[in-house]
Amino acid sequence: MKNAPTALTDDDLDQLDALLTELSERSEMVPDLEQLDGFLAALACGPRQLPLDQALQALGEPLPFADAAQAAEVLALIERRWQGVLQAIDAPVQRLDDDRALQPLLTDWEAVIEHTPVEERAAFGEVPALGAVWASGFLQAVDAFEDEWLLAADDPGNEFVDGCLQTFEVLASDEDELAPEQREMSRDERLADALWAVYDLRDFWRERASLRPVKQVRKQPEPGRNDPCPCGSGKKYKKCHGGGDDGGQAA
Repeated sequence: MKNAPTALTDDDLDQLDALLTELSERSEMVPDLEQLDGFLAALACGPRQLPLDQALQALGEPLPFADAAQAAEVLALIERRWQGVLQAIDAPVQRLDDDRALQPLLTDWEAVIEHTPVEERAAFGEVPALGAVWASGFLQAVDAFEDEWLLAADDPGNEFVDGCLQTFEVLASDEDELAPEQREMSRDERLADALWAVYDLRDFWRERASLRPVKQVRKQPEPGRNDPCPCGSGKKYKKCHGGGDDGGQAA
């Protein structure tokens, strides 16, 4: 039996972050680690789980690997993170501080700047707020697979899905783009809303999948006992393949 991929260690995450940074120097389409993690979260709780290699094509263009060895290393690390995200989203958590709950890979840029010497802080420029890049990655995946996320205009589930996605839009938005009541929420509260939305969307799409009608296989009507046997023998059905439970010809 094939062993499940192990969770990424801090060293693994640093390595993946460095590799993505290197790839981003060859193409601006390459996501950073936080954006990729949001992208994976949307794939995991969405309408249909695609094979990872197929889903990554929705990033816009093939990742610009230097060679086959680098491709294998990057994809192996992403696969391990993907399995960790799936496991966390499958977990029956009741609290976000549950060790089994999804722990998004976020960069707290305000904390980074705070621990940076004052004379070097100007080099950072404007930095994203906590969780904004992760939420943007999530919404990128939703946009990439819009046809699957899009419900019919009269579908009663629209309001629920839109409400869940709005939590990510709030988390990804600048403060001046938010409504007054949204600005009153702390970043931690906005992040918690988005994380619960991941689990709500998981439950929503799984329930929808369970309610999809099963395609029935229609059995072809059997001929009457006195009709010619469809095998072409020229005998009546009751004297041929309709003559016994074993389906064989009658004597």
